[in-house]
Amino acid sequence: METFDHIVVGGGAMGAATAWQLASRGHSVALIEQFGIAHDKGSSHGAVRIFRYAYRNPMYSELAVETLPLWRELEAESGVQLLEQIGNVDHGVERSIREIAESLEHLNRPYQLLNRDQAEERWPGMKFAEHAIFSPDGGRVAADETVRVLYRRVEELGGTIFLNLRVEDIEILGDIATVVTAEGTFRTKSVVVAAGAWVEKLVGGTVDLPPLTVDLGQPTHFTPLPEFADENLWPSFIHHAVEEDVKSVVSGGAYGMFTPGLGVKIGKEQTGHFVDPDNRDFSLIESWLQDTKEYAREWFPGVDVESATAVTCLFTNTPNTDFILDRQGPLTVASPCSGHGFKFVPKIGQIVADLASGSEQTNPAWKFRKN
Repeated sequence: METFDHIVVGGGAMGAATAWQLASRGHSVALIEQFGIAHDKGSSHGAVRIFRYAYRNPMYSELAVETLPLWRELEAESGVQLLEQIGNVDHGVERSIREIAESLEHLNRPYQLLNRDQAEERWPGMKFAEHAIFSPDGGRVAADETVRVLYRRVEELGGTIFLNLRVEDIEILGDIATVVTAEGTFRTKSVVVAAGAWVEKLVGGTVDLPPLTVDLGQPTHFTPLPEFADENLWPSFIHHAVEEDVKSVVSGGAYGMFTPGLGVKIGKEQTGHFVDPDNRDFSLIESWLQDTKEYAREWFPGVDVESATAVTCLFTNTPNTDFILDRQGPLTVASPCSGHGFKFVPKIGQIVADLASGSEQTNPAWKFRKN
């Protein structure tokens, strides 16, 4: 039976970032992933993700500000550019835009309020609602490349990586965790479960998690028309089409950004299609594809609507879209989920590594329900 200081179960972006942080502190670390590197069966895959400070909830704006130096640290370590600050624009419900402005003001970050005409003059390939706000700090993160870079850094720092190895059970006895796999068992005083859509299956009976749902997502890429081929015409964006409570951090009706080599990515908010991550066929929902094409036809005059190419992904959601980042005994759970976590990857790795090393979670929004 092999032993490690820390075992991280789940090798998506969050688990890999946690292993990177722990290995960089000199701990012996095992990272166990049931599939391969940057696979397409979970939530971390894909070319790019949005990076933004522009949140209605200032807690997440502040977290994003704290994350930026860690992205630059990871880039410096690896020699790979991962984050491009090309700016992001939010538009839609006036209350949403006002609250984003308040968050950015609170952090003394620059922004520009725009009306519809001003926004459409600046980005003519898009249509806008009457209220818009531009944040130059926003942009996009290379998702698959981030995962690959983190794996490489874990190995360079002496960590051990197990691929295509499924964890069947995690047994907690006192201050010892035993991780059971099909090929043997591992023992540790610190196990981190960062398993995305599989979190509840692995530890739902061990700690008091909030209710979790695994929703299907179906983002779609569209080829820009020739006159809009310049990627500088496409900021990252969120369209706040529906009024929601300020506590919701993902109140957009759609989101997206320009994806080099693929076109303009549009994620239309489609919810309520729950899936079992172990039993999904990866088939597209045709009605969703048509709905996204109609959305693009109305709001994106700069793309070829008939060029639509869609893929599926998973969103593991809490009821209020907050994260789960907490520890109980030797078990730490990292589920920075609800479709808005990727921008925080290196910071989440740092937070979870601190928890796994003995720190207490002081943010009540991220605790287990009984902690």
